[in-house]
Amino acid sequence: MSPSLHEHLSHPEWQILDRDWDASNQHNAETLFTLGNGYLGSRGILEESPVGSQPGTFFAGLFDDTGAQVTEMINAPNPISFILAVGGEKLGVPAMDALQFRRILDMHHGLLYRETLYRTAVGKSRIHYESLRFFSMANPHVAVLRIAVTPLDQSMTFSIRSAVDTSVTNRGLVTEGAKRHFHIHTFSNVNGTSYLCTKTLEQEVLIAYASMVTAKVNSRTVRQQRRKFDITVEKGQTAVLTKFISIYTSRDVSTRAIRSKTLKTLQRAAAAGFDKLVTRHARRFQERWRDCDVRLEGDPALQRALRFNIYHLLIAASAHSPAGYSIGARCLSGEGYRGHVFWDTDVFILPFYVHTMPDVARKLLMYRIERLDAARDKARAHGFQGAMFPWESAGTGEDVTPTWHKDFDGKVIEIHTMQQEHHITADVACAAWHYFVATGDVPFMLEGGLELTLEAARFWASRVTYDRKYRRYGVENVIGPDEFHENVDHNLYTNAMAQWTLRTARALYEQLRRSHPATVRTIAKTLKLRRTELERFREIEERMYLPQDKRTRVLEQFAGYFKKKKLPLPDLDDSGLPRFPTSVPLSKVHSTQFIKQADVIMLGFLLPERFTRETLKRNFVYYEKRTLHKSSLSASVHGWAAARIGLRDLAYRYLRIAAETDLKNVYGNTADGMHAAALGGTWQVVVKGFCGAHLEQGILCFDPRLPRKWNSVEFRMMWKGNPLRVRVEREALILEWQGTRTGRPKRDRVLPVQVYGNPHRLEADREYCFPSQRPNIRKIGTSGLF
Repeated sequence: MSPSLHEHLSHPEWQILDRDWDASNQHNAETLFTLGNGYLGSRGILEESPVGSQPGTFFAGLFDDTGAQVTEMINAPNPISFILAVGGEKLGVPAMDALQFRRILDMHHGLLYRETLYRTAVGKSRIHYESLRFFSMANPHVAVLRIAVTPLDQSMTFSIRSAVDTSVTNRGLVTEGAKRHFHIHTFSNVNGTSYLCTKTLEQEVLIAYASMVTAKVNSRTVRQQRRKFDITVEKGQTAVLTKFISIYTSRDVSTRAIRSKTLKTLQRAAAAGFDKLVTRHARRFQERWRDCDVRLEGDPALQRALRFNIYHLLIAASAHSPAGYSIGARCLSGEGYRGHVFWDTDVFILPFYVHTMPDVARKLLMYRIERLDAARDKARAHGFQGAMFPWESAGTGEDVTPTWHKDFDGKVIEIHTMQQEHHITADVACAAWHYFVATGDVPFMLEGGLELTLEAARFWASRVTYDRKYRRYGVENVIGPDEFHENVDHNLYTNAMAQWTLRTARALYEQLRRSHPATVRTIAKTLKLRRTELERFREIEERMYLPQDKRTRVLEQFAGYFKKKKLPLPDLDDSGLPRFPTSVPLSKVHSTQFIKQADVIMLGFLLPERFTRETLKRNFVYYEKRTLHKSSLSASVHGWAAARIGLRDLAYRYLRIAAETDLKNVYGNTADGMHAAALGGTWQVVVKGFCGAHLEQGILCFDPRLPRKWNSVEFRMMWKGNPLRVRVEREALILEWQGTRTGRPKRDRVLPVQVYGNPHRLEADREYCFPSQRPNIRKIGTSGLF
């Protein structure tokens, strides 16, 4: 036998392992083992596409609405299809007996490995089968699949068929049937090189694939001349089959040049060979991990789960992602929510990219900026001013929220979020502000960030109503993050985020007007912004109504919430989350205090400076008893809050739930794709919760509280254009602001931070050790005290 493909894999601590074939878990596994590079995502199907398999090849930002209720992410032709047969029997599960089966996702190298020991029905002969594949992070237009097959008991002749599968469809949702969003435009097969070009039905985008297969037996490599061919392999010998694939769309290259470009890339990939391609790809993945890894000591199970979440963030977006692309609620791993973009991206995912890959974060925010006109149109259509961002967005920035959807109890319900869940406009503005504070990217603000923030403030100024009796402003008829309660008035999260937007828009305008007067003057002229409008922002902000119980000082989720029926929290399920109460139909849950996720705690999660620790604890204790966590967003928010108020065991439990949302299929719908909010939320619980990294008045602060079983946590986070190395130990916090450019003014080569509540200044490229909870600080590698 030839050397195993397993040799290309990294250390087992970086692996997700599937030991058995389980048809009932097939769709979940296909999601978990998704490969990608930010340009596209490919579900982790088996090469033979077993019965019931759900192949998925999703190009970032490529949508179509032909035949669908609303526009949806296209499920494009599947390039991985590879069928082997012997004696009329297909090598595949469950068609042939599988004596052994294992599948490994190598997160460190971005590889999917599979090993199966088959036994034929006729003759009971054994066949050892291995495969390894990747979608290159070094060249996003290249993918490679290698298969090694060894007959163990007798010589065999294998019939092989390799193609790009065009039979795939988007699955129908609610009242729809399956639908195909493309048709075949061009096909050819010349000397073993297959070329397929399809065209999408609505936008007429070309998707081009070129592929070839080489076969190596007895040290002789032959390029196959046909898509279907036979090879004979002696007992104990190994046939190595390699499929090289190149992929382009007409968004990347002109329609005139797409064929030649796709074929030329294929030829270059084949000439480079498998070993070089896999090495380049793995090296690029390792470089990503250098910037993005979070290393935990003392908790290997949680370490693996955390890296699994980060891995899926790494393949959801990258430098290869097209301009104007944002990440859908299920990334590029499934058809859930039709690939639409929600607030999940702005609130839960973006912070990870801001602090690890700020260039990617900028792209995600430019997606919003480039669709400001669509947001303005939506505001006007609803009778408001400024920009009103859609609840669900796709290619154009128009609201593509479906009218009907299947709820988690299986019933089809009417959707109202597009009319009432308006907090997303503030969420987008807040995301832009956080990026600006962390990066200092003034050009971003001048090229659209300031305009976005001012237009968001304009929306809220026109959206609020004024209560003459109490002389206060507020937002009526809304849905907050807690979607159990619709059409409520003065939702705390919505009112407070509107208030924040109005305040921040004024402050940002004044800050940039002082530093870049000419540019800001042009922006103001374009927007027809007047001083009287800024003063109105101030008036509304100062009189915004934030409901609370004056006796208990608990913030009220919305006006009238405290009068809802109070019921005891149900028992916990196997995942550690409350079961839905059997005594309350889902259609009646709005009459109770049960909530889907705590809006009040979410506000602290997004704007921690608004909450003292005592205020956060008081509200957490109250609302945690009423929260059913029927959203993948909820566990990470509660994990963050519990960590910040010192409830470390409870925080750790919520962290495990968030980290294992898809690994354990907590919500029963992992088959539809990864839960993007849980991916980003998991990272935030560790970095912002247990390690205590947060902002206060634009200053980076640290106040760590590790779980009992962790010995240390180490990670890097980008801050003001340079990486900050952070290591949290039980007795110390170690910080090093690395590689600051010496060309900067001296004042910009010192980083102000706050540690355990005390201000400090870090010089570049020096390591500082802050003893836990103590005021003295020593600078490692230098003499004296800092």
